[in-house]
Amino acid sequence: MARFLAGYRRALDGIGRVEWAIAVVTMAIIVACIFGQVVSRYLFGLPLVWVEELSTYAFIWGSFVGASAGLKRGLHLRIESFVARLTASARRGLRVVLDALMITFCVMLVVNGVTAMRVFEWHQRTIALPVELPRYLFYSTPLILAAASMVLTLLYDVLEVVVPERATPA
Repeated sequence: MARFLAGYRRALDGIGRVEWAIAVVTMAIIVACIFGQVVSRYLFGLPLVWVEELSTYAFIWGSFVGASAGLKRGLHLRIESFVARLTASARRGLRVVLDALMITFCVMLVVNGVTAMRVFEWHQRTIALPVELPRYLFYSTPLILAAASMVLTLLYDVLEVVVPERATPA
């Protein structure tokens, strides 16, 4: 089991690096697009019609994928004044319960995201971008991928708590 957990952790770290890179790239796209729009509009008097749409899509991708990357790195806010007063075993039990609730919520997001993609977004296309792309690439897809990635992260956290310490590699 220790070998499995070590491999699982390496896989999550790899996924986390890709997510972090996507978050950085989407932020760069937003900054470049807005800067280009300002220069184009106020220097040349020619506003770019597609910048707002592309920036919105980059923001959506960056938000969802960034949330998943933040979960992997432990960057989400926590208030631990209550948890710090619990015994070690109670803290582990609470962690498993909270992780299970978050897993349930993320699975619901994945299932409903797939449904929304199929029912609402499958035939919709982008409006202002220079190329016509399906809108599910920018709405449901990042939500589904990020929620699925969060499920993998939370499952690892549960396994880390449930599997005895002697099973972890030295």
